[in-house]
Amino acid sequence: MAAGSIIIDLLMKTGSFETDTKRAEKALKQLEKTANDVGRVISTAFAAATAATAALVVSSANAAKEMSNLAQISGAGAEEFQKFAAGARTVGIQQEKLGDIFKDFREKVGEFVQTGGGGMRDFFEQIAPKVGITADAFRNLSGPQALQLYVDMLQKAGLSQEQMSFYLESMASDTTALIPLLLDGGKAMK
Repeated sequence: MAAGSIIIDLLMKTGSFETDTKRAEKALKQLEKTANDVGRVISTAFAAATAATAALVVSSANAAKEMSNLAQISGAGAEEFQKFAAGARTVGIQQEKLGDIFKDFREKVGEFVQTGGGGMRDFFEQIAPKVGITADAFRNLSGPQALQLYVDMLQKAGLSQEQMSFYLESMASDTTALIPLLLDGGKAMK
C-alpha cells in the first residue's frame, strides 16, 4: 500500500471515528436530557404524592374530630354514633343532620324532664299512659338510645306511620326518615 493511500485510508477512518464520536456524544446528550426530564417528572410526582398524603392525613384527622364532636353533642360514644350515622346515610340523613336530630331530641327530653312541657308533652299525655312509660325512662340515655326508646313506645302504642311521623317531627325535624331504621327495636341497625 502506498503512503498516500494509507493516509487517505487513515483520514477516512479518523473522519468516520469523529463522526461516530459526534453521534455517540449527541446520543449521550439526548440520554442525559431524557434522564433529567424523567427525574423532574419523578420528583414532581413524589412531591405531589407527599402533598396528597399530608392532605389525606389532615382530612382524616378533621373527620375524626368532627365525628367525635357530633357523638359528644348526641350524648353517644363515637362508635355508637358512627354506627348510627352509617345507617342514617342509607335513608339520606348525613352525619351532621343526624347530630342535629340527636341534639334536638335530647333537648326536648331535658325540657320535659325539667318543666313538663315542650315537644314531648303530647307524647307523655297521649302515648305514655297507654304503654306505661315515664320520663325517668328517658333520663340519662344517649340521643340514639332515647330516640330508639321513643320509637319503640310509638310502635308499642300501635301508631300508624303518619302518627309516628307527627310525634317524631315534634321532637326533631327530618326524624321521620329514620323510621325504617328504628322499627322493631332498631332491627335494621343491627
